[in-house]
Amino acid sequence: MASLLLRRIGAIVQPAHFEQWLDDHQRVRLSQMANPARRQQFIAARSLAIELLQAQGVEPQLQQHAAGRPVASAWHASEGLSWSHTEYWAAAALGEGRVGVDVELIRTRATLLNIAEKYFTPNEYLWLASLSESAQPQAFATLWVAKEALLKALGTGLVGGLARFELTYNDDGRWQLRSTDEQAWYVQVWLIAGQAMLAVASDRQQTWSCDSPDVQLVLNCQHHNGL
Repeated sequence: MASLLLRRIGAIVQPAHFEQWLDDHQRVRLSQMANPARRQQFIAARSLAIELLQAQGVEPQLQQHAAGRPVASAWHASEGLSWSHTEYWAAAALGEGRVGVDVELIRTRATLLNIAEKYFTPNEYLWLASLSESAQPQAFATLWVAKEALLKALGTGLVGGLARFELTYNDDGRWQLRSTDEQAWYVQVWLIAGQAMLAVASDRQQTWSCDSPDVQLVLNCQHHNGL
């Protein structure tokens, strides 16, 4: 079983008794949020997570480790829940094993290649640098969102190091995923309305589908050899 939800933040309805499903740490965070937009994003992503759990007949108690990993204590795979948001989109995923989901806007920035050189692998940087300037923002976002989803599934978040996973685009038009980890990893990435990227990653092979009409699958690969 693998379930994935993606919605525009303005279209997400906060469930009844929302705060009762949060742990103390999340309730404190929410109470301290003065920015209405940030508060809406926080609620939206967790509302989707609650919806996924309730659809499976599971009590949607949401916990979160200090490092940021969500935990669904009532789900048989407690680390199989993940959520994410941008300014405009929220996403949540529920599945087997360890799961990570990430959504990122495609941004044009002058420092894009500098960031890639600092945080990506040399092969990834050279690939990005070889692309036209107009193609670089989407390619950068594709790598970033996939790597962050993988690190969320791993449980470290960004502190685990973006270079821990390497994604390369081969001459035959296929993506390849390498990692310093010996275990298998799987990742898929979708383009959202030409404006953002959505990625879901797991240490279990499972079928994810996104039913939003605004998405297009652009990457689907698994790790099969080390860096």
